[in-house]
This record gives sequence, C-alpha cells and structure tokens, in this order.
Amino acid sequence: MPEEVIERLREKEWHSRRTLKARLKGERPFPVSVSLRPPRGQEAVSDLERFHRFISAWKAFPDQGCVQWESRSFRQLSLQEVPVRFLVRNVGVLAELLGDEERTALAAWERRISFILAEPFAQGEDVQRELFSALVDNLDVLRKFSEDDFKLLVRLIPQLCPGLGGGHYLRALPVVHVDTKFMEQNFQLLERLIDVLYVGDVTASGGLLEWLNCRKSPKGWSFVRPLCSCSQSALGGLPILQMDTETLLGFELPASNVLVVENAQTGLALPSLDNTIAVFGGGKNVSWLSAPWLYSRNVGYWGDIDSEGFSILSDARRRCPGIESVMMDESTVEAFSLRMVDEPSSVDFVPGFLEEHEAELFHRLREGAFGKPRLEQERLPADYVLQCLTNWAS
Repeated sequence: MPEEVIERLREKEWHSRRTLKARLKGERPFPVSVSLRPPRGQEAVSDLERFHRFISAWKAFPDQGCVQWESRSFRQLSLQEVPVRFLVRNVGVLAELLGDEERTALAAWERRISFILAEPFAQGEDVQRELFSALVDNLDVLRKFSEDDFKLLVRLIPQLCPGLGGGHYLRALPVVHVDTKFMEQNFQLLERLIDVLYVGDVTASGGLLEWLNCRKSPKGWSFVRPLCSCSQSALGGLPILQMDTETLLGFELPASNVLVVENAQTGLALPSLDNTIAVFGGGKNVSWLSAPWLYSRNVGYWGDIDSEGFSILSDARRRCPGIESVMMDESTVEAFSLRMVDEPSSVDFVPGFLEEHEAELFHRLREGAFGKPRLEQERLPADYVLQCLTNWAS
C-alpha cells in the first residue's frame, strides 16, 4: 500500500543517514526502486476485495510519475492495469513524498551548501566536488547551526592558514570576529573542510592542531606534592600543585624518590618522607610514567588492593619497568583482612606486567581466599603506612 511504501522510504532512505548521504553524493544512484509485489493469479481472484483496494489506492496516489504500471491478464478478471513498482527519481522527490519536515531539512541543506560553494575560497572544480562531499558528510552539523553560527563558519574558514597558531593554544588563535570557542565546538567539521581546501595538507601534518601550529590543551591532570622541605623548596616553595601529562613527561621532579598514588585523598594524607615527591589522583592515567627521566629515580606505586589496582600497576610497570609496588602484598591483606570490602567491578583478565607474588595475590583475591576481594588504601592505618613508605624510600 502507498503508506507502507512511504514509511519504508522514510526508514531506509532518509533515517539511514549513510544511505541518504550516499544518494546525495551519487555513490548510490537514483532512482530508488521499490517492488510493490502485486497479487498474482489465484491470489488476486481469491480475495477480490483486497485486490481492488490495492488497485484503487495506487490509482488515487497523487504522484503517478512514481508509479510504474503493467497490463496483466487474470482468469475471471480479464486484462488489468496493475502497479508493479515505485520509483523515486531524485532526492527532491523523496523529500516531497515524506512530508514537510524532510522538505524543510533538504531545503536548508541545499541553501547552506550552495552558499559555501559560492564563496571565493571554494572555487575550482575539484575543490567544489570535494567540499560538496565533505559538507554532505556533515549534514546534521550544518542543520543545527543557527544563522549566526553559520555566518561565523563562513567567516572563519578563509582566515585559517598554516602556522597561524604560532605555538599557542587553540583558544589564543588570532582570528577576527569569530570566537575561538566556536572553533573548538566545531573542530572536526573545520578540520575536514580545511583539509579539502589545502588538498590534504592538514592530514599530512597530523591534524588541524598541528597544521595550525597550536599546542594541545593540557589533559591528564595529577596532583604533585613534595613530601620534604628540600623538594618543596626546589618546587618554588609550593606545598602542592597540579601538572598535566605532557608536563610530567618533560619536567624532572626534584627528588630521588617518586611515589605514585592512585587516589587523591590518600595522596593528601601522605606523611613526610625525605627526598620524596608524590604524584597522585590520576587514577588510571599513568601514561606519564614512560618519561625517560624516571629511569634514574626510585619509583613506587601504591594503589587499592583489588583487580583494578593491580591492572593500573601493570600498566604503570609496562611504561616504567623498574616501578615497585608498595603495600600491595599478601602480608598487608592478612593484617587488615577484616577491613576488606566487595569490589563493584573487576578486571576479567590477569594483567600482564605483574611480578610473581602480585599475580599470585591477584588470583587469590579473585578466588575469594580472603572473604572479600578489595582492600582500599584509605583503610590502612597511618602508622602502618609511615613504616612501609619509610622502608621503601630508604
């Protein structure tokens, strides 16, 4: 029936964005063809009311240019004109068939794409073709733009050029009239469009940030806390500060001992230790432990005694092979087993960079040898922590 065909087109051709974009770009050519599967022979004769309803519905369909009819002969019915196929010639017809919402969306896409392709920066046959493809791939982004934001996009594109960032962060980009938060919010679209305009130079540079010569925004923040007066003095007298991953990779912390602690609150409660700096609160973020300057340091890791803690320890040792686990052993578990709790989630595989005694403890925790599988850092008493850390640091 007509309404069934329309809903099928809506689902398969419009709501499927991959299909719609392929149609617009010519990768899947029109017309769209839908078989109407008309009744045959005895099927038509056995239910004449349904057969006539089928014929009448298609005769009443307003766009007869989409309906393909054939003459077919039926016993007891003689020769009949039967609708056999529904053809959609182009995307404009598709939108008209589907309704006002789709017609409005298509008109908005066409208007905005045409506007961009008419700009001076978009001239040239190859550029037009590639820009059209890139814009079609971002149909939903284009439609969500307000009129003001769309104008910002058009004004921003010709301002971007290689090296514009001058080694600063993206938010410091020297562009006129356009705020850099807009650029940040629409980064992927801009990266694709600029790559087209500069014939792949953005991709060859490693991405838009590199092409613009902008620094990446800091990420992977951890607390850094000197645990002795000498280390604090070497850090400008600051009792605590934060560093991102990139800074930790390149900045040599001024202490012989570097203690990595999983949780922030535990790091804040650490006792004083000679020649020691603690880095804590990063959780799973241990990528900075691949820093070459750590090879000359005594590096320790203290995390929760559970599957997640051992997983982080394994990742840390993969990056820093000399790292030593602290208070993540069976003697600690046995001493405080009454303080153990359930673990909300667990790692299903045995981490690959555990030492033998750590892997054995991991297995025993999983097997329920201690009743419950998790001993949190915060449950260890201060005197025990001080004793263990003093032994490690010395």
